[in-house]
Amino acid sequence: MITGYLVGDRQVLERLRALPDAAHSSLLRALTRLGIELQRDVQQDKLSGSLRSSIDLTVDQSGGAITASVSSGSRYAGAQEYGFAGTVSVRTSLRRITKAFGRPIAETTINVRAYDRRMDLPERSFLRSALEDMGPAIREEVQAALTEAVSK
Repeated sequence: MITGYLVGDRQVLERLRALPDAAHSSLLRALTRLGIELQRDVQQDKLSGSLRSSIDLTVDQSGGAITASVSSGSRYAGAQEYGFAGTVSVRTSLRRITKAFGRPIAETTINVRAYDRRMDLPERSFLRSALEDMGPAIREEVQAALTEAVSK
């Protein structure tokens, strides 16, 4: 008959019990860091103007999941990301003009009536393309975070 003894069984059990918390903490740090990097890449490399300043990062921990979301609350973001073909209504506005019929005139403010305009805006992905560019780095960082949690 062969008899075996497990030495350090309490330590092994404690480590296994601590593993989910360690993995969660490590993944939270990694996803937050990746989210900040993605937000920065989108703002610096992909956009300008008011759309650039509308890019937000949200890190959420609910239901046992961790998500980092980079998004825009701008009403133009969807049209830029996916493109748009259709008719839009342009509201009444005031416009300053300095030329009439190609000739210079004294600056005058005129009233422009509301009108409908046909638009055909091509897709200019800034979020999906940035996420795709970061794909390998994301996989690498998540794997490193899990490896770090297991090896502690």
